[in-house]
Amino acid sequence: MAPTKRFESTLVGLKYPSERDSVIKTGAKWLKDKRQDDGAEGLWRVDDKLYDLSEFAKSHPGGTEWITLTRGTDITEAFEAHHVRSTAELMLPKFFVRNAIAPRASPFTFKPDGFYRKFKARAREALKDVDFHKSSRTSNLIADSLFVGTIALSVIAATTRSWIAIVGSGVLLTWTAITGHNFMHQRDSFRMYYMDLLLLSSREWRINHALSHHLFTNTVQDMEITAFEPFLSWLPRPDKGPFTRFVSWIISPPVYTLMIFEEGLKRIYSTFWEWNGPGVRDAVPFLIPAAMCVVAPPAVALWTWMKVIAVASFHFTAVGVSAAHHHPDIFHDGDVHREDMDWGLAELDAVRDRAEIDTSIFLVLTSFGSHSLHHLLPSVDHAYLYLCEPAFAETCKEFGISTELWSQWDHVKGQFLQLVNNAPKKTANTR
Repeated sequence: MAPTKRFESTLVGLKYPSERDSVIKTGAKWLKDKRQDDGAEGLWRVDDKLYDLSEFAKSHPGGTEWITLTRGTDITEAFEAHHVRSTAELMLPKFFVRNAIAPRASPFTFKPDGFYRKFKARAREALKDVDFHKSSRTSNLIADSLFVGTIALSVIAATTRSWIAIVGSGVLLTWTAITGHNFMHQRDSFRMYYMDLLLLSSREWRINHALSHHLFTNTVQDMEITAFEPFLSWLPRPDKGPFTRFVSWIISPPVYTLMIFEEGLKRIYSTFWEWNGPGVRDAVPFLIPAAMCVVAPPAVALWTWMKVIAVASFHFTAVGVSAAHHHPDIFHDGDVHREDMDWGLAELDAVRDRAEIDTSIFLVLTSFGSHSLHHLLPSVDHAYLYLCEPAFAETCKEFGISTELWSQWDHVKGQFLQLVNNAPKKTANTR
């Protein structure tokens, strides 16, 4: 198993979460650490200023949840990444309370002449003719079709008990859940609950994925790395021994298969012991078994559902871990980081795009595609990201950033190589 000894970040100024090495790793615990470390004094921190967004939460265009979840934390990265237009920046002074006392617990910068601010200004211009924070008709149609197909094929699987139907419904369920990830980043809508069909919690994903992974990619703050520890460890820890490094190759398939079941158990724990009890989204996972029970005895329906979840868990996890982030030539905390701490550059150093995936909006939506642009503009609907490609290419050229596409095989092979990597890079892994 991977070591659990404290592993300090090589990004000077990024604090190590105190709950990171706990047995049960949840979004609520991650937020608890953030509230302790961020110096937001129970308010909302942006840069070195504190704001009170309590009253604004009800009218927040993205929904109340984004505001209530982040109370008492530093939202600088989230504020910058989720607001492409300048409207939010112009409104913010209305809610100013006072200057923060403690220094920021994050080293990332958003300088006016830096990569990210320049790119965002160009992206804003490229997106001026579309309501990019609202889901597109294309994305809606793909997501809704996959949802209907998942329910229909799951019912067929319960009726026939055919492994072809079980595997097919598991694949459709995976695609539906990954497509739901597009909507989870945006304003509240019923389509974000497509993720919940797979036992995942759209609320937890807003924390673990949107607020942790997206904003602190491949660092000690990234919950999509800590969630797999101690079984799979992608950080280049010098204390990873031969057993830890190579056994991960062998146990990866069962870890993939069981990952969603573990997430389901953590969801139950968090719902009753960390949140305020179950809500509407917590009934969503039972839509599939309920539909199955219409055509099959409950025991058969439940057993078939478990098989579908197992297939979907393997597929979802395999796609996720090989989508963009894990390769020895991609930055992982422990490696030397570039001197320029611009947040956009840090994101790009931890991401690579795939040539086979980014050619199709269907593949982009169902396989975590257009990954670089999605990390830089997480709340922009995937179907609109292509509009920003010229702005991205121009800004990358200006800052000497490569836009070379890798193959899917490069990522599959690379994530296994990264699992055995225990030699942090002594020079910056830049694009």
